[in-house]
Amino acid sequence: MDIAFNKERVTLYLSFNDPYSFIIAPMVKSLSHSYKVDIDYVPLTRYDSSGLLSDDPAIRRYYLKDVERFTQKAGRKLKFDDRVQDSTAACLGRFYAEEKMLGLKYINLVLATRWLGGKDISNIGDLADAVKFIELDAEGLKDAIESGRYSAKQALAEERAIADGVIGAPFMVFRGEGFYGPDRISYLEDTIKNDPSLIIHHDASYSVIQPEELHDKITKNAPIFVLDIRIPKDFSAGHIPGANCLNAKIVQRNLNRLDKDWTIVVADEGGVEASETAFMMAGEGFKNMTVLSGGMKSWKWELAKGLDKWQDKLRPLK
Repeated sequence: MDIAFNKERVTLYLSFNDPYSFIIAPMVKSLSHSYKVDIDYVPLTRYDSSGLLSDDPAIRRYYLKDVERFTQKAGRKLKFDDRVQDSTAACLGRFYAEEKMLGLKYINLVLATRWLGGKDISNIGDLADAVKFIELDAEGLKDAIESGRYSAKQALAEERAIADGVIGAPFMVFRGEGFYGPDRISYLEDTIKNDPSLIIHHDASYSVIQPEELHDKITKNAPIFVLDIRIPKDFSAGHIPGANCLNAKIVQRNLNRLDKDWTIVVADEGGVEASETAFMMAGEGFKNMTVLSGGMKSWKWELAKGLDKWQDKLRPLK
């Protein structure tokens, strides 16, 4: 039975030069754990010199105090580097990262590089050094930025922000309604939960399976479907025999290729993303969700390689 699945979209317009954007990015993401919404992260260049980095001394003083309060409330410690940094290179790099299915990790890394590492995100060398932590090809990133091949896409994103009524960062848009500032997350959540169809069932649950038990069940040909949510490159390098691959970022858009009655074991690299995916799927009515404890790092048995049968058990795309 195919599953009708339509996720609403929340767009988070952010600035890499905005500390609020850094702090609230994970808060906005958490909405996707409780509600049937996906988050689109769109970094902009047009607000590089606003807020904390404004040319107006009075505005700078206000934002410094306010950011300090917000940072303490969130339990974070930031490096308040008041240099105005051109974020054009960083914004162009996110399109390259998205093509490699590492878009959100890249955005979080750039924000951390700016507000925890104290690095200069306008420096392509600093960006290239940073992305090594997410296994993104540094030379490929440099070429993507320097070639300017994503400039038109960034210009389109900036135009779309204007059309959406964005007046600063962070700015969230849901169903055409705008929410400006970090303290508007609660207003956004109130709007979302006013639609009961967007609320994930709170009794959604999943179990955890130890690698030894999973290996035993596979050996005995138990009716188990292993869903590997790593990127195809990692899946190809070595995966549990018989597993199929859907990267975590696109699972939500491919639920109609799975059956709610299947016994599904979700595997990732270390177990964190798998738990989030299993919870989301359980909330959508999948009855037998399980997470591989410890992820692929804990798997000590035979591995299959390649992409020959990477989606052979999934229903065809329609």
